[in-house]
Amino acid sequence: MYEKFFSLDELPFDGLPDNRFYYVGNYQHQALDILTTNLSRNGSICVLSGPSGSGKTTTVRMLIRSLPKRMRIIAIDDPRLDPHMLLATILRASGVVATSFESIAELTLKLRKLLEHSIESGIITTVICDEAQGLSDEVIEQIRLVFNIEGELGKMINFLLVGQEDLIENIQKPMHKMFWGRVKAFAYLKAFKRDEVHAYVTYRLQVAGCHDPIFTNRAMNALYRGTGGLPRIINSVADRALCIAFEAQKKHVSAFMVKKAIEIVRHERSVFVVGIKTFAKEFIKTLFARVPVLLSGVALSFAVFALTYKYLPSRINDLSLQSLIRSEEMVVEQYNRAMNEMLPGRNYKSKALALFNHSINNSVFISDSIDTLIKLNGYSRSDSLKTICSDLDSVSLKCNTVSGDLDLVKMVNRVAVLKMRKDDLTPFYVVLNRFSKDESEIIVGDKLFRVKTDFIRHCYDGQFTYIGIKMKSFDRMLPKINIDLYNMAMQKLSDKLDLQFDKLKATEAKYSLSNSYSNFKSLVDDDFLRYYLIDSAVWQGANLEE
Repeated sequence: MYEKFFSLDELPFDGLPDNRFYYVGNYQHQALDILTTNLSRNGSICVLSGPSGSGKTTTVRMLIRSLPKRMRIIAIDDPRLDPHMLLATILRASGVVATSFESIAELTLKLRKLLEHSIESGIITTVICDEAQGLSDEVIEQIRLVFNIEGELGKMINFLLVGQEDLIENIQKPMHKMFWGRVKAFAYLKAFKRDEVHAYVTYRLQVAGCHDPIFTNRAMNALYRGTGGLPRIINSVADRALCIAFEAQKKHVSAFMVKKAIEIVRHERSVFVVGIKTFAKEFIKTLFARVPVLLSGVALSFAVFALTYKYLPSRINDLSLQSLIRSEEMVVEQYNRAMNEMLPGRNYKSKALALFNHSINNSVFISDSIDTLIKLNGYSRSDSLKTICSDLDSVSLKCNTVSGDLDLVKMVNRVAVLKMRKDDLTPFYVVLNRFSKDESEIIVGDKLFRVKTDFIRHCYDGQFTYIGIKMKSFDRMLPKINIDLYNMAMQKLSDKLDLQFDKLKATEAKYSLSNSYSNFKSLVDDDFLRYYLIDSAVWQGANLEE
């Protein structure tokens, strides 16, 4: 396949249920929040609906991972069952013997005993019915009756019905009025929006090992239009487009390749050709069949207009909305202020915000931010290509990727690439150039922004990368160590780890520095903190604070 050609570790769009490839869009995030809240306790009927291919099955898998550990999940994938089979399936999935010779009353009694025992053991039982739009009216009624089984603590079972839009129509029938009244939560999955399609494709490529964009912006737009934003179709079309690019030995997927992939996957003819044929057919039909009707309608409309104009008691005032707005200065001021806020780019504030959001949406590859980070440290390639961490080998530097909070970033005090995450959980990367309590500077793409530090705290995902020295043995590093910088770093570490700085402080004598470092090693068993101490004492690179 095309993995080696695009430097991928695995196939990004094969559609297999791999947790690493789960992408949470806006509607998926809302659905997970609603369903997790309601199904984490007993006594809930929830409905998850959406068009085919919108990611309902994937959302259910993610939901199961987020539910409490003491949860018995019973999945029913085939809706073609009767009330008797529903009860037997729930019992058998719970380890209880249930035969076809037992009546519904006997099975219901067994189910009651099972649920009572589960409640006593602290186990929540949740039944998930997939393709629920195919459930019969009798089964929906049986679900209501099972849900009504109560113990001392109330309802003892949950149900989640998952299906297409027809599911809502089915349970809204008059005969299911009592069932409808017991549904606690409805979650609906819509297709991805245009920017979500871009984020979804980028996220899956990154998980598969991609470090540079493969799909052009026009290709992304074509992918959105051709798939309607449905994840299942996006996977098929994107996979086929990568195959087409591989066959053509092209490193980037173009809009033409995506359109060709759509024709193959969805068996669609050219939209232009179909449109021309449809227009010609409708024109001929209108010309020979509807012209008399249209002429009659025009004549009737003209007659009504003439009578209305003649007998209308008051004359129509030819005063436009624009002239009304202009008649009062206060109204004009409020109108202009509203327009400036609504339309991006009409003033400096909205233009800057639009530029910032656009930069964030395009800063999804860490390789771009690493290139900026290396250049801020004073290094670049002579061939104008993007610099990468391995290019630092020749100058005895390296990229350090560390997991830690922003307090650790502040202590390290180096310009760093921060891994960030938007509210829809889409990852992006920024370069932290200056850091302070209230306002900080970040570089996104090739632009510098001054933002509130609270924004960084809100989006920071707990991982940062900065450039430091390549650590050698302490004896070989000793001539390069600055005593003052060493003591400054030791002071920070002493405050952080509650150590006695006076006993660890080094003097100008080399043996004192060696003793100080040996004492520190005996107290701190953290390789990164040891590295930080020496790296700060040598100090090569750009820092956050002067």
